[in-house]
Amino acid sequence: MMESIFEAEEGRLREAKVITRQTSDGRGTVSFRNYIVEFPFSLKNKLGIGKLLAANTIMENNYLVLEVADIIPMHYGMINLDITIPKEIRNEIMKRVDESWNSEDEKETWIDAIAYPLGYILEASPNNIIFKKGYLPPLLGSSVKILNKDAYKSFVCARTNVSLGKILHENIPLNIDLEKAIKYHLGVFAFTGSGKSNLSSLIVRRVLDNLSDTKVVIFDVSMEYAVLLIDKLLEVQSEIVSLDRIPMSAVDAGRRFIRSHVIPDDIADIKDKLRKGAEILYQNGKMKQLYIPPEGLTYLSYADLIDLVKKQIEDKYTAISQKPLLYTFLSKLDNFMRERKLTPDDIVDDTINQLLDEMETLGKEAHLKENSSLFTFIAGVRSYISMGIRENEEYDIEKLAIEILDSSKESPRLVILELPNLEEGRQVVATIINQIYNRRKRMYSDNPKILFIIDEAQEFIPYDTKQKDKSEASSVSIEKLLRHGRKYHLHALISTQRLAYLNTNALQQLHSYFISTLPRPYDRQLLAETFGISDMLLDRTLELEPGQWLLVSFKAALPHDVPVFFSAENNLNIVKDVLSKL
Repeated sequence: MMESIFEAEEGRLREAKVITRQTSDGRGTVSFRNYIVEFPFSLKNKLGIGKLLAANTIMENNYLVLEVADIIPMHYGMINLDITIPKEIRNEIMKRVDESWNSEDEKETWIDAIAYPLGYILEASPNNIIFKKGYLPPLLGSSVKILNKDAYKSFVCARTNVSLGKILHENIPLNIDLEKAIKYHLGVFAFTGSGKSNLSSLIVRRVLDNLSDTKVVIFDVSMEYAVLLIDKLLEVQSEIVSLDRIPMSAVDAGRRFIRSHVIPDDIADIKDKLRKGAEILYQNGKMKQLYIPPEGLTYLSYADLIDLVKKQIEDKYTAISQKPLLYTFLSKLDNFMRERKLTPDDIVDDTINQLLDEMETLGKEAHLKENSSLFTFIAGVRSYISMGIRENEEYDIEKLAIEILDSSKESPRLVILELPNLEEGRQVVATIINQIYNRRKRMYSDNPKILFIIDEAQEFIPYDTKQKDKSEASSVSIEKLLRHGRKYHLHALISTQRLAYLNTNALQQLHSYFISTLPRPYDRQLLAETFGISDMLLDRTLELEPGQWLLVSFKAALPHDVPVFFSAENNLNIVKDVLSKL
């Protein structure tokens, strides 16, 4: 059994270290265990970053699982070489060391692998191996084995056929539990140009292809997802929803699509195909304009009415003699809502005239003057009700929310909501999420499940919110979605360049992180503390090329909490292949 899970070669555990530093907020300290394992120099091609090792522990047949965070080629001749040795002698020693690196004699060379514990124990028996949570001290000087590909795959990858790409240094597919991953929310964090939108689009593809009961709603600030997913827009029931006026013809729609959307350089040579695809979307009725009422125009809800009555009570200019009547108004309004099973979100209509009549009668019995604030308030409510609630023919947020929650096959599975204006976009995002959340809460259902893609999340859930620019509204709604949405089968993927600028309460709700190049140390330190990952491993993300990622998942996307480096499948290649057939 041992031979079937380990490589033939092994190393020796030479040193154990505990590294302590300040936390990213400067309020405390955090410590990480690091181990230095000495391997033969001939294994230099087998010891990539992310390789898994098994070190002997104080309990027999129990191995501490380690992950390689860095490798350093070592030479005996360089150990004590410092500037106190004369320059001529230093140069001679380094020249001989340089000549000996590629010699077959490895007596003076080796590899130092710096590894850290994952918090798992490999328990081996003649017939079985078990990975379990825990920690046992490893034995210094004892052998350290390398997990082979089969053992690595059984420990790291989910038992599914949903793959996002290839694991680096292992060349095996990274299979994930997609349903569980979106259930517990995801985050995509990387600097500009690392491929955030490409990875998010790839995840959307996997959801549409593998989870038939899940819909995807994308809040697109950068105007790029319609291009990245144009083949899916053509294939499935879908909509591109814009705040701008829809063109009058398919030709105009195609031209504007090319002008208004970001087209990656890799597919710039197929602009004609993209335009043709946009024309087909227009002809199929998949482009819609979202009607947004003028700011301040809204319907009076029972929550608003209650708030207005309270403000009348708190107003210092309201006569003392009227305040008991206003308290009575609140009490009767509460009973009125209970009897009719109304919620604070329901719209006030003419059924409330009965209650207004009762209050007018009480006011007259109390001998209030005709121009008293109570009568004036009641008259204002009656004036509002007399206008009636006009049914809009326009495609508004309410109709969009109903479509998204519709479980029928005719309803759209993919909705891309394009929001080039940030301030207006924040209010739209807040309203849509609140509408869907409140409707699902009132009429609970597990079908359809909904995944919201929130691109440029730092604009919608910033650390420092403001009421004026609507960021407070969007942040509150998204935080509510992340905190409580899972119970109602509402999920989110947030994508951003900077963790430092995000609402930390929202950030803590994510169970799976996709991390690429993050140049700022604070961002990396924050992730290291959140998941207990070695700083050294996260520093390796600086070396990742576009399209390469570190996946860290807390028992969601992967069966165990193992950071995995992988190269994602290129979404643009899929787009190009499909469009070439148009």
